[in-house]
Amino acid sequence: MIRKITQFKYHKAWGLFLLRAVTGLVFVNHGWMKLAALDKTAGFFSTLGLPPGAATFIALVEVVGGLMLILGVVPRLAGLVLGVEMIVALWLVNIPRGSYEFELLLCAASLAVFLVGAGRLSLYSMERD
Repeated sequence: MIRKITQFKYHKAWGLFLLRAVTGLVFVNHGWMKLAALDKTAGFFSTLGLPPGAATFIALVEVVGGLMLILGVVPRLAGLVLGVEMIVALWLVNIPRGSYEFELLLCAASLAVFLVGAGRLSLYSMERD
């Protein structure tokens, strides 16, 4: 039975879709929360030494990049940008505070999309066929 499940014709496409969709949903949600509390986010970012516009920029990167992952629109670029953003977040915030598992997982998922692409179930794939 496991052999039948693992030989399903589109299992890679569905796996990549699941990875993209859930990772993108998390980024959209977190970016939206940053936008909804932009003053607090900007205040926190200023304690990290980031410039004033960084909060807006990061929030928009997360919302737009997350939507790009979900839809599969230029997914490698979205994965790279979001992965690099998570590396910076890990470096500046999470590793020094000792809580990094969640951001590390988002980083790995984003960079995985960058490395392997979106799969067949994406708008990017449909426009190339």
